[in-house]
Amino acid sequence: MSGLMQRGRTLISSAPAALAVFGIAILPAFMLSLRGAAFLSFLLLLVVAFWSMLAAPAEIMNRLRAMWREHRWLILAMAAMPTAMLISAQLNPAAPRTVPFAYGRLWLFGLALFALLQLRPKQLESVQWGCVAGALGSAVWSYFELRAGRTGTVGAFSNAIPFGNLSLLMGLFSLISIGWAKNDGWPLIGLRLAAGGAGLYASYLSQARGGWIAIPVLLLIAVATLRHVSWKKRATALLVFFALLAAICVSSSMVRTRFDQAMGDIHAYQAGQTNTSVGIRFQLWKAATLMLTRHPIAGVGRGQFEPALKAIHAEGLITQEATAFEHAHNEFLYNGATLGVLGIGALLALYLVPAAYFVRAALCDDRILRTTGAMGLTLCVGFVLFGLTEVMLIIAQTVVFYSVMVAVFTAHIHRRRQQLGAAPVL
Repeated sequence: MSGLMQRGRTLISSAPAALAVFGIAILPAFMLSLRGAAFLSFLLLLVVAFWSMLAAPAEIMNRLRAMWREHRWLILAMAAMPTAMLISAQLNPAAPRTVPFAYGRLWLFGLALFALLQLRPKQLESVQWGCVAGALGSAVWSYFELRAGRTGTVGAFSNAIPFGNLSLLMGLFSLISIGWAKNDGWPLIGLRLAAGGAGLYASYLSQARGGWIAIPVLLLIAVATLRHVSWKKRATALLVFFALLAAICVSSSMVRTRFDQAMGDIHAYQAGQTNTSVGIRFQLWKAATLMLTRHPIAGVGRGQFEPALKAIHAEGLITQEATAFEHAHNEFLYNGATLGVLGIGALLALYLVPAAYFVRAALCDDRILRTTGAMGLTLCVGFVLFGLTEVMLIIAQTVVFYSVMVAVFTAHIHRRRQQLGAAPVL
């Protein structure tokens, strides 16, 4: 009877871990194809967090206090964006008084992190196979939906640009995760390499120029952190990557056309033709800058960007065509326009605080920590670079993806340091 009870307790204690592992695997694996995958993943992590609390109520306060001492700046940084939205809403009478639910989840980041801190490093590493599946799946979607040209909808996304950017990140995560592999054979390493190529292929077919510009920077981060590999091999790999990219740029008519279009649009804008693709972006950036300078503290408010565009058009400062867009095609200017300096500060905290945490891990001597730090740094830098030409965080799934992946990499770094005896037990 006692053995049966012990097995029952083991089953109960392992169930939350299984749910959390499932949650972090389905997020990258299915979020590009199923709209509800990101929300299911976050919900599962919340369930695991509360389950873990109820399973050990006597220890819960000590464990929460320990997590707060260790990760409070990260938790506060993730909460900054919805807090800025709430303050801006109170200061802008025309803006909605509520915070969008997708951003409200950032207030719950600590619970997701708490759930993931219950997992062992090997369990947290299961996220790599979700990334492999997601990157390979993105190549299939791209082949059928994007091969003939950019479309309005691909997979679960209504815009090919964020789809291509996230595909690129998943492919890079798959490549970098080779650093976690110690006893894996060539088939599994080859699968990661194939996923890396699939992510690059999806980014290529998305025709997202902002994503293409980010590729060499992110590849440089990935290769620079592989310090267990000799510098000659790393330099050779980097040269091969850049040679392949250069060959694609030279040989691909699509890439040449996209960059020629950009240069042509810039020249047309200088000549007074403002309604080209790039010209409209320049107008949006100009309008967003005006909104920020006129409403520096809290911006015009979420939901008020389009009305503000129409008001600026009425002044004769932008064209009618530029008023049809819901955001500024620049993450920083859009947050500045709608949330003022509060929004810019919150966005910087969202990216730079976790990036600083991941940089420290990427500089460690331990190969596992370096790998995780490189993946986290790729996530943060990728979103910063993508945000120069797109508003990634206006999409609910993308907010969840970013926050959960930050939690996964943070939890993995903490648990690995515990294994090495360099971090407190939470």
